[in-house]
Amino acid sequence: MVIERLHLQDYDTAEELWSLQQAAYRMELAAIGEAAELPPLKDTVASLQRSAETFWGCRSEDGELIGAVAAEEEGGVVTVCRMMVHPEFFRQGIGSRLLDCVLNAYPEARRFEVTAEKRNAPAIALYGKFGFSPVGTVEPLPGITLVRMAKDVRTQP
Repeated sequence: MVIERLHLQDYDTAEELWSLQQAAYRMELAAIGEAAELPPLKDTVASLQRSAETFWGCRSEDGELIGAVAAEEEGGVVTVCRMMVHPEFFRQGIGSRLLDCVLNAYPEARRFEVTAEKRNAPAIALYGKFGFSPVGTVEPLPGITLVRMAKDVRTQP
């Protein structure tokens, strides 16, 4: 498996990401049992291409995009905006590899933040494994409660 920066100006890459995002977030939606649509499911190829987020993707040996992560940095705070793994590739360490990629891509960061739906136990466990701790909750839509998690980075003097 190879992790690479994704350049969404390339339509085919953006389309691959859109397809992956649809598969991953539809599985999450089914797992949390909500009929409402999650915001990432409303994205289009064009909206992904306009995104200010930085994307990295994990490709299988045959070149298929099987996982992706996106982040934004502002003032030393990096927000992991989205994390997705194709359902056929769950439990193979792809999420860990992608999160590790983001943590290493921002060596000057002082804090990392992420949210996960409170019923998404695998995501919350993954972030906890990497040192993220719950710092609050937010309800962006009725019936959807996100756990806000953060990891402060200790800088050496």
